[in-house]
Amino acid sequence: MSVVFDKGKIRMARQDTNSTCRMTVAFKMALCAMALLASYAGTADAQSLRISGTVLDENSRRPIADVNISYGEDRGASTDAAGRFTLTIPDAGRAGAVRFRHIAYEPREIDATQLHGTVTILLQPRIIPLQSAEISGRRPEGIAAREMQISVKAIEADAFDGRGYLDVGDLLHAEHVLQVDEEFSGRKTLSMRGGNPDDVIVLFNGMKLNENSDNMFDLSMIDLADIERVELIKGSNTTLYGPDAFSGVINIVPADERPYTVRVQQQIGSYDAGIWSGQLYRRFGAWNAGYSVRNGASSRFYADVADAALRNSFIAHAAHIGWTLPGANAQTAGKFLLNFRYADNDYSNERDEENLDQRSIIAVGQYSGSVFGSEGFLLSAGWSGLRRDVALGTATNTLSRATDDGTVQARLEKTWGIGSADILISYQFSGGELDAEETASTILRQPVGFSRYSIQRQQHSFVGIGKLRGETGSSFLRHFHFDVALRHDMLNDRLSNSELRAGSSGAVLPTFGDWSHSLFKFAVGVSGMRDDILLDIFLSYGNNVKFPTLAQLVSVPALIDPTLSVDRLEAETNRSVELGASLTRTFSGRLISGWELNGGVFQNSYTNKLRSISTPGLPFDLYDNVDDASITGLEASAGVYFAGKVVLAEVGVSRYFISDLAAFPFRSESKQTISVSANYSGHSLRILAFHEGEQIGILRLPDGSFAETVLPAFRNLDVHVASSFSLGGLGAFITVSLRNLLNDSSVLLSGLALRDRRYYVTIGARY
Repeated sequence: MSVVFDKGKIRMARQDTNSTCRMTVAFKMALCAMALLASYAGTADAQSLRISGTVLDENSRRPIADVNISYGEDRGASTDAAGRFTLTIPDAGRAGAVRFRHIAYEPREIDATQLHGTVTILLQPRIIPLQSAEISGRRPEGIAAREMQISVKAIEADAFDGRGYLDVGDLLHAEHVLQVDEEFSGRKTLSMRGGNPDDVIVLFNGMKLNENSDNMFDLSMIDLADIERVELIKGSNTTLYGPDAFSGVINIVPADERPYTVRVQQQIGSYDAGIWSGQLYRRFGAWNAGYSVRNGASSRFYADVADAALRNSFIAHAAHIGWTLPGANAQTAGKFLLNFRYADNDYSNERDEENLDQRSIIAVGQYSGSVFGSEGFLLSAGWSGLRRDVALGTATNTLSRATDDGTVQARLEKTWGIGSADILISYQFSGGELDAEETASTILRQPVGFSRYSIQRQQHSFVGIGKLRGETGSSFLRHFHFDVALRHDMLNDRLSNSELRAGSSGAVLPTFGDWSHSLFKFAVGVSGMRDDILLDIFLSYGNNVKFPTLAQLVSVPALIDPTLSVDRLEAETNRSVELGASLTRTFSGRLISGWELNGGVFQNSYTNKLRSISTPGLPFDLYDNVDDASITGLEASAGVYFAGKVVLAEVGVSRYFISDLAAFPFRSESKQTISVSANYSGHSLRILAFHEGEQIGILRLPDGSFAETVLPAFRNLDVHVASSFSLGGLGAFITVSLRNLLNDSSVLLSGLALRDRRYYVTIGARY
């Protein structure tokens, strides 16, 4: 074998070999760099930890919103309305704890290495919420946070959502300071602290719902399915939402954030009742929207007429749109919320040939946040309307009455924080109109009064509230507060399109004009706290005013008897003083986890108290003024928490001393409640026993004399059982409600069972 050498080829081969070697080295270096990057990335992915899950209440298994979740100094997240969260930890191998904190729950820390994938975190409710221990007084969020220091209570959704309550009125009858009256038509009104139903203001997210005709609102028209909480402000010394609130305020707060996408439920029960409802909710970035529908009917049969029934049917729609505007922080970020509600209730009395159709519309828009960089603004506007048609007809009597009640409202508020003081200034406008028309042909009714009228009212109000907080220097009673409030109202009433019945040709017509009144109120108090105890004491004093309603203005006694000479009603005024206190204590590691005591005494003194006079033969009540009246009240409640708030036992007692029963007809002077609630692992039980004292009313007879009518005292027992469970991503629940277990149907009123036993079963699912 021979080899031939070519020097040129050898040089070229050497060059190719060197180039190949250089390319191979570069390629290998690139591969090594990519491998190192991939290895580093894989190592980084392996060392980071992504945690997602849900935070639930340990007892009720309900999701908890706004839980602060943190790891180290710079990693954090918070839960949404469904309790969901996602948290990424950059170095899973480093020791450290993930902290879960919420003002109403005990904090919890879990080692990061124990959290993998999707987890469920359970938090134990606090007896004393952290917020209460950090600020002076026990102030819930909402309207009470902007009011003076007064007696307040917030009923959160977890106390009623999915518990089988029919409506807001059904929920509130368990409160020992409230009396709920239910008419056979299904209308529910309430009174507070021994006062009349028109002494309570009902709000929907801060918008007044009371009707212009009688200053009351039908609570059965508000479903609980999409309500976040119900706020009770007890007493006459509320300023922002007076006048007229002689007994207190009920504020119904709708839920804009919801822990589901779809929810449906079906309820069946007594009186052949069938009620179904459905809700939808969706979040789109900074936007969220929801819709609800509720439809149902029931029939009650008379004991004295075969095949004659009292039939009720209703349908209700509700919708909302929410939008959170961007901001540097929670204080500067604005929030806009629009709520719309429509309800149509029909009532048919087949025995007496009566029909009632009422339709209600509520639309409220609200913005809170900063305006042009200035924080602390609240702007709201809304419209509410109620159409009610009544028809009665027999062989000898016919009556047709139609009323249109509409109100436009607007409010502007601005708050400032100056050191330890807060100042609120508010302007409020309300424009209402009541149109009524009635035709009657009867041998029983007197042909007097207005057969047609239209009344307009405009109201301008100016409010100023100043709140000062400070330290006392004491080791226990650390904080004091001093609040002052001023309010000035100006009203103008006009009557138009009026027409009198033939029998009123010689009657004295009521007079109309302007109203103006100023209010002054103040409150002082001290708060004490340490790790396991919280004490709050306050004293409030103020005056208030209630102007006659539009229907009362055209229902004066001079319409039927000119000699009575009452052709204009006076504004009713009130002076109120209240002393209240609450004491809460907690224990660790005991069967009894804590207890709470609340008590108070108040006195309301009335001048020119508006009094209703019912006269047989008249299609309406008459009104006049009583010179003086008063209510003195004593209220107390106690609660004991067991096993970390798994069980709560409560007792409530109220006693009222009423000077003039004619001015407060059919008000119970006493009420006692006892309730036991248990929540464990998504299952709940509530037993409520209550007793209401006798109710006395004064009726005027056709000859002008008065007669006393007494409704006897009664007691009863309600039981609510609820259970919820999960099936994958689907949640299901069932509730059973048993009402009035101590009474049977032997007590009749107008042929219908009164305070009889009832039951309701509700099943539902959510996703």
